[in-house]
Amino acid sequence: MYSKKLLALLISSSLLLGCNSSDPEPAEEIVVTPPVVAPDTSAVILTDLDTVYGYASENGGTTGGSGENRVEVTVCTGEQMIAALKDKDPNRPLTIWVNGTITLQNAKDTRIDIKDIKDVSIIGLSSQGEMAGIGFNIVRAENIIIRNLRIHHVRANMNAPGDGISIEGPARNIWIDHNEIYNSLTVDDSSLTLDQVKDYYDGLVDAKGDARYITISFNKFHNSWKTSLVGSSDSDNYERTLTYHHNHWYNVNSRLPLFRFGKGHIYNNFYDGAVESGINSRMGAVIRIEQNHFSNMKNPVMSMYSQQIGYWQLIDNIFENITWEPGAAGSVIADNNQSTGELTVPYNYQPSLIPVHQVKETVLRYAGVGKIDTPPSPGLCPAPLPEEAVPEEPIIDPVPIDPTEPPSSVDWFSYSADLDPFTPGAVTLADGSLSQFAKQQSGGADEPNLFRANGDGTVTFDSTVSGSDRSRAKLDNIMAADGVYPKYFTLLMGLKGNSEGQRIIETEIAFGDTAASTATSRLKVVFRGDGNNSGIQLENASNGSSVTLGKGNEPDAIDMSQYRVYHFAIALSSPTTGNVTVYIDGNNTPLGVLEGVTMRPASNPTDNYLQIGDAGNSSYKADIDWVLWTDAGAYTPDMLKGLLPSGIGNISGYEN
Repeated sequence: MYSKKLLALLISSSLLLGCNSSDPEPAEEIVVTPPVVAPDTSAVILTDLDTVYGYASENGGTTGGSGENRVEVTVCTGEQMIAALKDKDPNRPLTIWVNGTITLQNAKDTRIDIKDIKDVSIIGLSSQGEMAGIGFNIVRAENIIIRNLRIHHVRANMNAPGDGISIEGPARNIWIDHNEIYNSLTVDDSSLTLDQVKDYYDGLVDAKGDARYITISFNKFHNSWKTSLVGSSDSDNYERTLTYHHNHWYNVNSRLPLFRFGKGHIYNNFYDGAVESGINSRMGAVIRIEQNHFSNMKNPVMSMYSQQIGYWQLIDNIFENITWEPGAAGSVIADNNQSTGELTVPYNYQPSLIPVHQVKETVLRYAGVGKIDTPPSPGLCPAPLPEEAVPEEPIIDPVPIDPTEPPSSVDWFSYSADLDPFTPGAVTLADGSLSQFAKQQSGGADEPNLFRANGDGTVTFDSTVSGSDRSRAKLDNIMAADGVYPKYFTLLMGLKGNSEGQRIIETEIAFGDTAASTATSRLKVVFRGDGNNSGIQLENASNGSSVTLGKGNEPDAIDMSQYRVYHFAIALSSPTTGNVTVYIDGNNTPLGVLEGVTMRPASNPTDNYLQIGDAGNSSYKADIDWVLWTDAGAYTPDMLKGLLPSGIGNISGYEN
């Protein structure tokens, strides 16, 4: 037991010590900040480049032309590739190895159709596979792989989609991998306007209609105005599903991609430089944008230019040296790095997902051609035979076009639409004899007949079931080919459009001449009923520029869904130069006039035909009442009052 005195002494001592002001203050707490460790920006070493990730891994996966019973073909020309696709055994996968350069010339076609087919791979051997000026058109196809090819400079307006790769639904399980796809931001023609330069080429990879389960990976996309389009218009409403991963996008303008409707997953891409914009989510599309590196560009993620906005989920992206610019009212940009939607993808992609700081160097190392293993090349393709020299056409001084005198009568060529155009006797020639339009071929096979006689003196043309189908009715030798200028031509068409917002019909006239050995003219007219783009479009008719008359968003818009008489008067002062005047419904005041323009060139100098139908990659629907033409003059409506044949149908505006 402690003594009470001792305890009191101890307490007193403690109190005295606590009052001693000379005691040192307690030491300040030292906070140790760990050094900042810079993120690893080196390339990830990839050892498996042959596994399909993304949406193409769904729906049973994408295997293309692989399999134990596969057929393998090595091709050097487009003709060989087209033949291999046409001759494919439907029960055996097909792998086509591309060992050289495929061109328009050695394909003898404007595109490579991968159509009504499945289980196909088209792969470049080593670094030798190339598609120069000709692209792929994938239609009603499934389980298709395109890899290791350079695809470039595919011209628009060549009776083809105009894309490096066009995917037109219904299409399923498509893998576009390790290609280099590009065009040019400039054109070596100082006469072209900027808008004409932008339209000179089309997209690099586009997906339209009902296209699903698509993966686009490890590609280089560059030098393009219209890079990648998903959904052709605000009415192209399908639940498309696409994945873009590990692609390198650079020196491009926009559409990276432009995505309407459906679901997209964009991860581990490197974007380096975009003039106008990057990912544009529109019309309710939802896109998961994950661990991408965006650099040196404007508006990398946005929603603009559609009737409805689209949405995105942003996950751990890098935005470096970015300019944000808000658009018109209703537009949305991702300048606050906030998500506007959410998307959970149904597949496992984690084995392919790399840290965002390593995306740049990894994509630079592995994207493009020559990065995957292929069999060795069997040797270089043989050099093409030299083309025969074509004599130069003598320069013909333009002859002034004098006004055409009103006729007292006209010997018409006529199609009254009592029968479909391919039926014998459907056409009455100027001399009273009977003829018919001819079917054309695509990919070596007859195009379908999409003209249906209604039994009331009209024919319906309808390609809306599959907008990728071409169906053309063509009649040759429609005007004199005697080398004498000026030449004249008048075309009248009684047409009714549709109320579904579809295009109506295409009409093309080629003014070939045996006296012209290098260049002649043609006029391609697209009757359009698709919303703000509706009207009478004269493609590349005015010194290379397209002209649309009565456009849907302009004050003089035409209701293209109603019955109309469309009237074209053409006068050529030389094989390549002329005037075009357009009238409507018998009104003598022109809807539009082109004077002294360089016409769109014909594909071949001797092409001399009238063609109606669908020569492109869109949906068309029209009712045709009648078609009349003559090469006797370039007549105005007033000159033709009372001179149209009787009994052909509704000729409102042209009666006496």
